[in-house]
Amino acid sequence: MAMKRFLGGLILAAGLGMALLSPAPPAAAAEAVKPSTFEVEAEGQVVAKPDKAVMNFSVVTDGAQAQEAAQANAREAEKFLAAVKKALGPEDKVQTLDYRVFPLFRTKEQVRGKEKLRTDEIAGYRAFHRFKVELQDLGKIGAVSDTALKNGASQVQGPFFSHSQEEDLQRQAAVKALERARKLAEVLAAKAGLKLSRVLKIRTSHTLRPREFAALKAAPAGAPEVETPIEVGDLTFQTRLVVTFELAP
Repeated sequence: MAMKRFLGGLILAAGLGMALLSPAPPAAAAEAVKPSTFEVEAEGQVVAKPDKAVMNFSVVTDGAQAQEAAQANAREAEKFLAAVKKALGPEDKVQTLDYRVFPLFRTKEQVRGKEKLRTDEIAGYRAFHRFKVELQDLGKIGAVSDTALKNGASQVQGPFFSHSQEEDLQRQAAVKALERARKLAEVLAAKAGLKLSRVLKIRTSHTLRPREFAALKAAPAGAPEVETPIEVGDLTFQTRLVVTFELAP
C-alpha cells in the first residue's frame, strides 16, 4: 500500500515536470491578426422645402414705476394676442417664452472739488413679454408679422424654418453619404491594386443648415399698407461619414 502511494507521487511529479518544461506557444500565434484597413470620408445631402416656421414677437413697454410698465405691457400683450390668434390657422400655436420687468438706469455725474463722481440711478422701468408663434402655413408669415407689429409687438425675430420629417431626411442624407463613400473607396482601392472586403466602422457628423431671415421691423407711420414679403428658401440636411473598410487578403 505504501509502495502504491510512493509510485503515485512519482508519476504526479513527473507529470508536473513535463508541464513546466513544455514550451509556451508564441505570443504572435495567440493574438488575432489585425486586418488591413482603408478609410475614406464622404458627404451626402438632401434638400427639402420647409413645412413649418417659428417667429418670436416681443411686446416692450416703459413706465415711471414697475407697476405702470407692467400694466401697460398687459394691455399691449392682450391686444397682440387677440389680433394674432385671429390671423393664425387651426394648427398654429402661440405661447409665452419670456416675461420680465426690470429697472432702467441712467448715469449721473457729480463734481466734488476736483473729482467727478458717477452714480447710477433708476430712470424708470421696462416690461418685456416675448411670445413664440409656430406656423404650419408658411404663406401666412408676412400677414401674421404685420398683424403683430400693428397690435403691440415692437420686435420680431425670424422666421426660423424647419421640417416635420427632419429625422427621415437626415437618414436619407446618411445613406447617400455611405453610397458615395463606398464608390470612392472602390475606385481608389482599384487604382492601388487593392480589393475591399467589408465595412468595419462608420463615424458620423450631422449638420443641418436652416435658412434664417433678418429681423423684421414695423413700417414707419403713414407708410402704404403692403404685406411683408417672405421668400421661403430650402433646408439642406448634410451628413458626413468617415468609413473604415477592411481590405481583402
